[in-house]
Amino acid sequence: MNNRRTIESIQSFFVEFAQTFLSLIKILIQSKKVDKPQKVCLHEEVVLLGNGPSLRPLIEHKRGFLEGKSLFAVNYAVLSEYYTELKPDYYLVADPAFFFQKEHCDKLFDAMAATTHWDLQLYLSADARKSKLWQSKLAGNPHIQVRYFNMTPVEGFRWFSHWAFWTGLGSPRPRNVLIPSIMTALRMPFRTIYIAGADHSWMKEIWVNEDNVVMEDLHHFYDKKGSERYVSDRHLHDLLMSMYVAFKSYHIIRKYSESVGKKIINVTEGSYIDAFERKKI
Repeated sequence: MNNRRTIESIQSFFVEFAQTFLSLIKILIQSKKVDKPQKVCLHEEVVLLGNGPSLRPLIEHKRGFLEGKSLFAVNYAVLSEYYTELKPDYYLVADPAFFFQKEHCDKLFDAMAATTHWDLQLYLSADARKSKLWQSKLAGNPHIQVRYFNMTPVEGFRWFSHWAFWTGLGSPRPRNVLIPSIMTALRMPFRTIYIAGADHSWMKEIWVNEDNVVMEDLHHFYDKKGSERYVSDRHLHDLLMSMYVAFKSYHIIRKYSESVGKKIINVTEGSYIDAFERKKI
């Protein structure tokens, strides 16, 4: 038994060593210099507003919870009628489609430029610097301050990955927009980070029809007509692997947040995320 544990420990060491080495190479090649986090925030707590359907009843019936806290929106939140009411302090966009595909770029940044009349810190992935599509749209809005973050996935020894997280050079594998949002918030002075609208109930929204085509019934809080059905561009095993990576990243984030003395609390009713402390509002 002892020999087996020794062998497993040796194997684990070399796996982490290889992951650390590869992650370092990725950082050297992919990561860009990003701004240091602001030293002062208006509030001690922040609420990350995911775009899951559970966010709408929270806003409509329990909005008092959001008062006295900074708000952090993501992706297409600007399309919601609540955007100009809530006036989020921070906004993060990660998917390259928003920067390099004109349809998505126009839809998001035209709305943002037209409706944002308060000071907003907009966080974009470092690769967004390569696109001029969105930059011209925001040039005329003095309220939006653009900052950048790295999407470089980092694995390996904990001391190394935590160093990369703290410096902003890397992140747990960023399979969705909530992951870089949490990591960005962790680099800010906030002591408590609440997560709302993070249903992540994808498993009950995916099915396979009689032609072996994977279908997705997607529903966001800003969808006034309810869920929309899409033909997935991926096989089922690819979708399940993506879910695995996302849920695993949350556990990595929890350990990191504990190491820096910050608390992450999930207030999303019915959320499938099992990594963070839960609280019912």
